[in-house]
Amino acid sequence: MPRPPSPSQPAAAPASRALVVSLATLAAMLAAVPFIVRAALAVLAVDATTPLDWVPLTFGPRHDYAEFTRQFESGDVAVVSWPGCGLRHPALEHLLAAASGPDAPRDAAGQPWFTGVATGAVAVDNLTAPPLALDRATAVERLRGMLVGPDGDTTCAVIGFTAAGIADRRRAVPWIRDTLAAAGVERDALRMAGPVVDTATVDAASTDSMRQFAAPAALVILALTWWSLGSLPYACLVFVVSLWCVGFSFLTLHACGDRMNPVLIVMPVLVLVLGVSGGIHLMNYLVEARAAGPARDLVSRGLRLGWLPCSLSSGTTAIGLASLVVSELEPIRVFGFHAALGVLATLATMFLVLPGIFARWPPGAAAAAAAPRWAGPLAEAVIRRPTPIVLAFFAALAFAALGLPHVRTSVRIDTLFTPESRVIRDYAWIERSIGPLVPIEVMLTFAPGHDVRATERLDITRGVAARLAALPGVSGVVSAATFLPPETGDRGIRSTLRRAIGATRLARDLAAVDDLKYVRAWPTGEVWRVTARVPALEDLDYGVFLDRVRAEVAPLVAAAGGASRGITATCTGVMPLVHAIQNTLLRDLFSSFLSACLLITVVMMVVERGIAAGLVAMISNVFPMILLFGLLGWTRRPLDIGSVMTASIALGMAIDGTLHFLTFFRRGRDAGHTADDAVRQAFGHCAGAMAQSTLVCGLGLLVFAASSFAPTSRFAWMLAVLLAAALAGDLVLLPAMLVGPLGRCFRPR
Repeated sequence: MPRPPSPSQPAAAPASRALVVSLATLAAMLAAVPFIVRAALAVLAVDATTPLDWVPLTFGPRHDYAEFTRQFESGDVAVVSWPGCGLRHPALEHLLAAASGPDAPRDAAGQPWFTGVATGAVAVDNLTAPPLALDRATAVERLRGMLVGPDGDTTCAVIGFTAAGIADRRRAVPWIRDTLAAAGVERDALRMAGPVVDTATVDAASTDSMRQFAAPAALVILALTWWSLGSLPYACLVFVVSLWCVGFSFLTLHACGDRMNPVLIVMPVLVLVLGVSGGIHLMNYLVEARAAGPARDLVSRGLRLGWLPCSLSSGTTAIGLASLVVSELEPIRVFGFHAALGVLATLATMFLVLPGIFARWPPGAAAAAAAPRWAGPLAEAVIRRPTPIVLAFFAALAFAALGLPHVRTSVRIDTLFTPESRVIRDYAWIERSIGPLVPIEVMLTFAPGHDVRATERLDITRGVAARLAALPGVSGVVSAATFLPPETGDRGIRSTLRRAIGATRLARDLAAVDDLKYVRAWPTGEVWRVTARVPALEDLDYGVFLDRVRAEVAPLVAAAGGASRGITATCTGVMPLVHAIQNTLLRDLFSSFLSACLLITVVMMVVERGIAAGLVAMISNVFPMILLFGLLGWTRRPLDIGSVMTASIALGMAIDGTLHFLTFFRRGRDAGHTADDAVRQAFGHCAGAMAQSTLVCGLGLLVFAASSFAPTSRFAWMLAVLLAAALAGDLVLLPAMLVGPLGRCFRPR
């Protein structure tokens, strides 16, 4: 006959079931590791998407640029030169033959990397050969500032990239260096610039930063988690579970067929930071539950203490991130979706793993629950002077908010790297030795059946070129008119006839000389191209400049008859397009952040059961962002994409602390305590965990501040400052509001 269960058996049953759940979850996580590793390697092996991939063809600037590339050529180029690179340097011929011959490099699918190579020598040969037949001195003069330097001899190679080459730029750009090195050019002497080089350099710099600082940052986070929890095994457990959730985000990224992009670089940091923070909070609740009663109810007590604040904080953060999927830009949609899944994964795995393991193998006495010694004095200081504290914080907020309209964003290459970096020095040398590197393109289209004579087409082109040359910042203009002898000023019949014949022959001959790419004759019409060059390293807003170009060109086209005569003008360029996309991304990040704040505010109103309570609770959440970004606005310091992304991460961390604090404040008020006592109770329950999670994440991220890649460094120190400000908002501003007049919004239920 079976022996009846002893009194201890029922008591042990919940803990045993929790242990089974924990071990089964760990086994499932372990089984998923090979799939996660495979997915992460597959995602990271593919170069990040370029800005042109982020927007649909319906995006106006991209549509204009796509039309330009269809008519003429892509602006996705790499410009390469070196001291001593003259018009007849043999290395240029070697590069031309290697990049465009039968053995030209290709990707794994057999697609060529390059569309072709343009050099000053080839361009001079084309201009001096029939049908144009310019003398050599004239040809060199016409190319000065474009393919030939001020000295009349220094030149460069402009390598056009195909879509396959851009996708494989990790190998294509080094191939150019290797090819020229094989031709006798010293690697250290090479100077490279251009949109493809920019993207490849940013890829390499961000990857190097992660490789160089990820391991030290992880060790710092692990060591501080150990210090916070007082137990190395549990610190490792929390860290490993959080790291697994980072891998899970890569798994979902791969499963959905999404690719890496610059915004996604911060996703692993976000998931790891929120995972470790949630783990520290849950561990503190379990330790507190162990100290509050017998071991048989430890799991249920711990879950009762922690399920609501942990679920609310992670759930609200996930909702805010998920709101980003409404963006029209791919990087923001992908980031919001996969980061939200990663945050929810941290919540689920921590609750499935930690309680059962904790109940079976509780940590030693070093991890005993106790409020930190500073928590009590800080709570009393806030309770004694709530009004002055709130007024001081509000004054700081008001001052900072006045700086928000002055916040500047920038995506120029010189804001991403220090002046001493190789890429900036290369840009400066090429622009000094040859000419400006950023092309601004104007396409003059003459529709089929137009009645615009060749001389008039030439005059319109000359007029546009003259207007562009007069604009500040323009250092050189090239058009079809560049290849004609200068006008003599004679307006007689013979001169007019000569100009008409010359213009007709020019249009025909330039269309035949494909390498020049300045006139195209299509069944859909004839297109004349005007190119203005502007510097890459000057403080020039390409969007504003392109608007200025349109304003200069429009009157000329209108005076010639405009659309009624089949004449239209389109202004575009690869760098203006990239900057338009990235500025749209920055604006979208700001608007998405505001949308997330609005959505989270609604959630807070529901959770706190009152509109006023939800609004008051959000003050401490937005305090860090208003403070830092407002102060940066006062300094006029430009922000990059990574800097703007810190706002979303800091919002997630601030909400995390706010909801933990408010949960225990609410429990105290609902139990009949005064607001002062409820604040003391909240400090005792979660102030330590909030400070620990902030220190762990903030100091861990500060490791990246040592990076030489400016966006990584700025991202690290800005996020650390935001986390510190969020802690001040949650442990000083929020309790001061709760015990002051604003605390009346939080009536007991």
